[in-house]
Amino acid sequence: MDYNQLAAEYARHRRPYPGLVEFLAELAGVNGDSNVLEMGCGTANHLAALQRLTGARALGVDPFPEMLKAAAGHEAELELRTGRAEEIDGLGLPEASFDLIFSVDMIHYVREPARYFEGALRALKPGGVLCTATDSEEIIRTRVPVARYFPSTVEVELGRHHAIDDLLAALRSAGFTDGRRRVFESTYELTDVTKYREKAFSSLHLIPDEEFESGVTALAARLAEGPILANNRTCAVLARRPE
Repeated sequence: MDYNQLAAEYARHRRPYPGLVEFLAELAGVNGDSNVLEMGCGTANHLAALQRLTGARALGVDPFPEMLKAAAGHEAELELRTGRAEEIDGLGLPEASFDLIFSVDMIHYVREPARYFEGALRALKPGGVLCTATDSEEIIRTRVPVARYFPSTVEVELGRHHAIDDLLAALRSAGFTDGRRRVFESTYELTDVTKYREKAFSSLHLIPDEEFESGVTALAARLAEGPILANNRTCAVLARRPE
């Protein structure tokens, strides 16, 4: 999938998970003297929000130039460069230099998370925080309205997401401590089908066209009757570099 082609839809429809940025800022003690890195930043919604909140020096890395072009439109001071999480050691990051390294909806593209975690450990300061925000099986199966109106997305997502327990085990193997998980969730009234019609979620590109079209039609018909209470959830997998 070419995410350069999805950059406009992501920039138009994707927003930070409520509460995640504020939580990370407090957990890692991020302030104007801190260095933070978002791997696989995409359009950098979370990184920009964190930089505006804290004044930190913020670096975003993503393999897709069009995503970074959209990220540059934020009213925030961001350094942006191309690169992949699997190749973190080749990015020239100074060792022990970051207070926080995080990713959001990225780790399922990394086939060998341990390799990324080992590189992140070297780049973090002692006591620094690593956050990997991703989807758990429970989140995937109960996503509203996607799981109901586009049911094939469930197996698609389960097939490409790492189990949370496997990520925690990989963090321990890489040398991290204090591994844990925390779910961030919110609900909102969905009134418009546009972001689904425009496939603002990558899983919608991976299901049969017939199911996609029928799902959009059914969802639009349901929304014509009134709003749907939708959910927005992520599981933050957290760990620290030992002091």
